[in-house]
Amino acid sequence: MKSILTGLGLMLCCAYVCSCSSEKAPEPSNSACDTMVINSARIYAVIQMNCTNHSCHPGGGAPVVADFSSLAKLKSYINANHSTFALRVTGPNADMPQSQSFPALPRAVRDSIACWVEKGMPD
Repeated sequence: MKSILTGLGLMLCCAYVCSCSSEKAPEPSNSACDTMVINSARIYAVIQMNCTNHSCHPGGGAPVVADFSSLAKLKSYINANHSTFALRVTGPNADMPQSQSFPALPRAVRDSIACWVEKGMPD
């Protein structure tokens, strides 16, 4: 009896696993970016909260090329250093912010920033 129940349990587990694995996960797409409404004010608020307010890129003492003290300076940096910005801020292995005191940007935030850049950084 015990072996019958064990066999039945294994069959049910297999059926459950097979049914789950046969469903395809949604493919990543840019369609979310196509329909996303995102503006400079929202993105710059995120940059201020995560990049300028922690004394990393506030201007003045910040490295000249990474001065995010204004929206214009942020946009200028991104235009001049697009691949570096993508690698460090929005890419899959993004490492900003670097401080252990501040958590990495969530994937959704990075995706929103990348979408904003892709759309030409609209106001």
